[in-house]
Amino acid sequence: MGQKVKNVLKGVSVGGNYIGGNSTINYYYGWEDAGKKAGRIDKTIFLSYNWHDGEVADKIDRHLSGLLGITVKRDVRDIGAWKSIREFMEGIRQQDYAVLIVSDSYLKSKNCMFEVTEMMKEREYAGRIFPAVVETGIYDPLIRAGYINYWQQECDKLGAAVRGLDPANAIELAADLKRYQNIASSVGEFLSIVSDKNNPDIRNIEVQIEKAVLKN
Repeated sequence: MGQKVKNVLKGVSVGGNYIGGNSTINYYYGWEDAGKKAGRIDKTIFLSYNWHDGEVADKIDRHLSGLLGITVKRDVRDIGAWKSIREFMEGIRQQDYAVLIVSDSYLKSKNCMFEVTEMMKEREYAGRIFPAVVETGIYDPLIRAGYINYWQQECDKLGAAVRGLDPANAIELAADLKRYQNIASSVGEFLSIVSDKNNPDIRNIEVQIEKAVLKN
């Protein structure tokens, strides 16, 4: 038996809302080969988080990545140099499950919420997400309303900036505005679904995720 360090990144930033942390994957020698010979297909989990919650993400990542039959997709491993961050984020839809570390920073991050809106395009997305709730205020409807208001204001600010430009020069910004508007119109539904779930305590969330994934 042994441990293989697959990636170690300290303070390496990837785009605006990502920052790398130490990332270790455990393998027991022979398991990978045995799995391939048996034709096993790992269940894939997309880890969606804001860099402010890197410690929580590392803890979940270390636990799940050490399990036979699970592959964790994470930015610090899976976005190659000069590769598209958006393309990686869009890949959340192709994974079996997504772990969403729901914090205040997460809910105010355009990248994190873009991943949420991508996942929401899937018909039965609610059954494929495991919210790891850091911001427990979301159980209060007044707090949820505050996040909706936040994104409405972000849309207004960006919309005003775009309107002040020649349309020919604002094509990409118009696309960004559309993404902001999509977040603003989706965040209420997302928070309602998350707050309705019996979310496990964040302190042992990784064990509960393991149980839920491996029993399916």
